Amino acid sequence: MGLLSFFYNQGEKRRQKLMEKGICPDCSGRGTFSSGLESVYIQDCSTCDGTGKA
Repeated sequence: MGLLSFFYNQGEKRRQKLMEKGICPDCSGRGTFSSGLESVYIQDCSTCDGTGKA
């Protein structure tokens, strides 16, 4: 198993655990994304429509 596939598998395991808990895996339940270090531009998560739920 290569290093990249190891990290991919870890990410998939994390996504699966969040989904089992009912949390959106893309925004980790926050419902929003921010760009930049100072959170200048905040937008709703397109996967969960800003609810934070899976």
